[in-house]
Amino acid sequence: MAGPSFDGRSYLLDNSPNSFALTPGFLTPYPNGLFALGGNDFIVGSPDAEIISGDDGNDRLLGGGNSDTLFGNVGSDLLNGGAGSDILFGDSGSDTLQGGRGDDALSGGSGSDVLAGDGGKDTLTGGLGPDIFVLRGDSAVTDPAVADIITDFNSFVDSIGLTDNLTEADLILEEISIAPGISNTVIKIRGSNAILGLVANASPQDLADTFISASAVLGNQLSQARDLGVLSGTQTIADSVSSAGPDDIYRFTLQGNSDFKLTVSGLTADVDVALIKDINGDNSIDFTDIIAASQESGLSPESIDINGLAAGTYFVRVYQFQGSTNFTLNLSATPASVSANNVSSAGGFDSRFGFGLVNAAAAVAAAGNTATSPDVPDLGGDDWGRDLIKAPEVWARGLTGDGIVVAVIDSGADYNHPDLTGNIWSNAGETGVDAIGRNKASNRVDDDGNGFVDDFRGWDFVNSDNDPMDDNNHGTHISGLVAAKRDGVGMTGTAPTAKIMPLKILDRNGVGRIRDEINAINYAVANGARVINVSLGGEQLNEQELNVIRAAEARGAIVISAAGNDARPQVDYPARFANEVGIAVGAVSRNGLFADYSNRAGFGAIDYFVAPGGDGGRTDSGDVYSTVPLSQPGIPYRYFAGTSMGVPHVAGVVALMLQANPNLTPAQIKRILAETATRTV
Repeated sequence: MAGPSFDGRSYLLDNSPNSFALTPGFLTPYPNGLFALGGNDFIVGSPDAEIISGDDGNDRLLGGGNSDTLFGNVGSDLLNGGAGSDILFGDSGSDTLQGGRGDDALSGGSGSDVLAGDGGKDTLTGGLGPDIFVLRGDSAVTDPAVADIITDFNSFVDSIGLTDNLTEADLILEEISIAPGISNTVIKIRGSNAILGLVANASPQDLADTFISASAVLGNQLSQARDLGVLSGTQTIADSVSSAGPDDIYRFTLQGNSDFKLTVSGLTADVDVALIKDINGDNSIDFTDIIAASQESGLSPESIDINGLAAGTYFVRVYQFQGSTNFTLNLSATPASVSANNVSSAGGFDSRFGFGLVNAAAAVAAAGNTATSPDVPDLGGDDWGRDLIKAPEVWARGLTGDGIVVAVIDSGADYNHPDLTGNIWSNAGETGVDAIGRNKASNRVDDDGNGFVDDFRGWDFVNSDNDPMDDNNHGTHISGLVAAKRDGVGMTGTAPTAKIMPLKILDRNGVGRIRDEINAINYAVANGARVINVSLGGEQLNEQELNVIRAAEARGAIVISAAGNDARPQVDYPARFANEVGIAVGAVSRNGLFADYSNRAGFGAIDYFVAPGGDGGRTDSGDVYSTVPLSQPGIPYRYFAGTSMGVPHVAGVVALMLQANPNLTPAQIKRILAETATRTV
């Protein structure tokens, strides 16, 4: 019987095969984590940082969205860290260890193990026995400092597995001497020069003839799925789960974008259900493969409902939570009903990067019905983000965002920063002098009657005053990426003559309330902002938040929000509302590749684009440089990374489009962005 351990420091399952999905906070009272004990167990972690031990049996342990520690222990186990920087121990048995996204440490222990780092800088230690180290082609990097490293390669028994149809002939093995008699070997892809990984204490000669295809050794759980064929209309399946068979997996295909529904009913014991997309094609269930899940308690039916699910092949997993039961699984798919404000019909939507990287030159040309501007020399250096989206090509045409107000709903802005002075919005109704000669900016009178006293340069919703000064850094960084001046100092914003309306809803710790965001959006629209930058988000659905974005778009303002930084298959709120209103923005790194940490577009129709957000690595060079408050020590510029940084790039592009054509509606803006974005990310 599952429950706390005798000392209360651990949570124990039982010796039966268990299928157990952790919920946020579940293991908080148990510092030693969860122990599955005996049986062949399937454990799925939550977004918390957790410790999970499989113990005896052939277990499948799947970490969540944080930095987890997974122990396989006895048996042949499959461990996948998920998102976050994880620690994986296979221990005894022939184990498969997959790091997932993040900087992971994988240790196989004894036995014939398969170790695959996946995304991030991973350390792979095979231990005793013949091991296979998998270096993924889709995780190749340009900087050897962030490449995967194999620490204990034994050329007599170990192998290196390659993905993406790579063979030894496609590689360059480059020896690097690190001390007399000691060498590392860098493994590069011939042609692109991208780095697959490093092998410590090994020469190129040691690696000759040790490369194999990894396709046969990675997990094959999904390859055992029951094939339901093309889903068109409704299918009903009767099946069961028990301790002998704790989960059932089904495969189906959608031939076009569809409104998808799933229910599991007729239960006599508790089950859960997940909808899965095998994104990296490894035939195993990774944390980031789980698109949606239902975990109702008791005998309540389980259901998943997604509008606009993209065409492709999917999997449904029905799994035992407690007890044995028959069940009825109903699946249905009908042609997608797409909101008029959604541009999924533009084609080219990808579940990872949406419609792709925004292209300012092409978007502004389409907005103004002119030819696309020719390429100009890159700015280079810390302005790489504006180069990547081709903003300088637009400036060369004389378009820099003049006359467009961009509201930055964030932690405020340092309006005294030399790169922002002159580019801060001014409320005409609260400037000048009143009828008796007092300065309207400080006369303690609501001169323009908008409900905010002396709001001559925005508003602080945290402290309910007229001083939106940034005491956190984030808002000033965002403001610079939108509209820092083009003066040859520091950096240049995407729309360097647009006006920033600073609206402070985050306190010095970066914490804010949804109701303040709602009030700030209302303020921005009422006071003339055409573009609203919301570089924040969370997992909480709030209907009032949706309604205020609907109202903003109805009045011609467009809300642009951050996808989130948890490497999840779908975006945070309010970006998730982009299936109907607004725009969601994910991140790419300096080399134009999708950032590991960025939440993906998901599989439903959503107005999602990517923009420069940095790689979030250990060195500043790959991150995004912008303004910070003058109160910070040293020069008032810093490197940050995240989808937050992508949003102001898109907001700036929209400001440039609106200068080219002030009559654009939000729907037209989104369609133009979708039709002109660069699809290869």
